[in-house]
Amino acid sequence: MAYHRSLGTTGILCLFLSVLGCRVSLASGSDAISISGAVKRPLSLSLAALKREPATTENVSLMTERGTLAASYTGVLLWTLLQEAVIKSTPGVKNDILRHTVVVTGSDGYTAVLSVGEIDPKFGDDRALIAYAMDGKPLARKRGFARLIVPTDKSAGRAVFGIASITIR
Repeated sequence: MAYHRSLGTTGILCLFLSVLGCRVSLASGSDAISISGAVKRPLSLSLAALKREPATTENVSLMTERGTLAASYTGVLLWTLLQEAVIKSTPGVKNDILRHTVVVTGSDGYTAVLSVGEIDPKFGDDRALIAYAMDGKPLARKRGFARLIVPTDKSAGRAVFGIASITIR
């Protein structure tokens, strides 16, 4: 028991994840976002690569532990990036795309899950954004260069800081 106390919460989490074979970087940010899993073209995107994509700006108002977060975020639609990575689907299976989920993980291990159906323009058309700027200024680098923003959410629970990976399942 004393061993576990000395590890602290972060140490216990890392130990647990390593037993499961997971790798989590606890760095304050990542130099690239990987897109992998059920995709035909895995991607690795730097901040510069994100900025070469078509930019979208979304005004959001999200509830947080500290009150309301009202800001204007600029970045790339998650759907745009998934189109480039090409989600694998089974030909001939009606709406096969809907069986997939998107797992967005931050460099601190924080994770949020979206369904592909909620962001696909043919279905939910939620404009989930991989944001790199807030109110016209770059995001604070200490928390990573990109953040997931889901403008239709009421709270900021899925606003993942320091995105390290996006995995399609």
